[in-house]
Amino acid sequence: MDHQTRAAERKRFLTRTRLLDAAMKVYVRRGGPRPVIDDVIREARLSRATFYNHFISLDEVMAAIGEELSNQMTADILPLFDGLKEPWQRVAVGFRLFLLRALLDPTWAAYVTRVDAWPHNTLVARYMVLDLRNGKANGQFHFERIDAVSDFLRGATAHTIQAIMEGVDDPNQYMDASLHMALTGLDCSARLCEQAVMFSLSYLQTWAAGTTAIPRPKWIDKIDSEEGQRFLSYQPSSRTTPVSWK
Repeated sequence: MDHQTRAAERKRFLTRTRLLDAAMKVYVRRGGPRPVIDDVIREARLSRATFYNHFISLDEVMAAIGEELSNQMTADILPLFDGLKEPWQRVAVGFRLFLLRALLDPTWAAYVTRVDAWPHNTLVARYMVLDLRNGKANGQFHFERIDAVSDFLRGATAHTIQAIMEGVDDPNQYMDASLHMALTGLDCSARLCEQAVMFSLSYLQTWAAGTTAIPRPKWIDKIDSEEGQRFLSYQPSSRTTPVSWK
């Protein structure tokens, strides 16, 4: 590939990124009606012709942003899952982690609840399907169709993110209850559901506090906020002994 071709590709990439960033800013900033293409090109300071050189419609822009946000979120947190061998651990930690980010990062939550951020081709969807299949094979989960159960979990995650963003009484208890219900939907045993709730909390509290060698994405810096400190100090009441991950 010659220099001129590389320069053209880089310019196209930067322009596309500029449009995506502008669309996200407009979408989050408006809190009312859905924005239109003119809002995006005005924010990006680009022409309508430039917009159509990269996207067919605003819906395509929104879907692209949703997919990129989901993939980036997944890529940022993959190191968290390296030491988790059991499917129930991975599903529980993944579910709670998305809710934790919603608690700490309202801008991100506002965006992912406004667009279709959960398409089937994202990294999170592919990892989820793999963990669900392994969990079923191990007898931890019980379900009939993988597509139905993965859609159920993505929908549950999206709606609980929205609830946390809009405000719920005691968000940490809400996370516990939401995760317990999601695992119940996978037909986990009562004991395993309780273990998963406790394990995911302990695991993420230790990681978020920075006391492990596991890398942390930039957004976890917001753990110093009031809500973040409440998460770190939260201790639910339970009769079940948490499963050790250390």
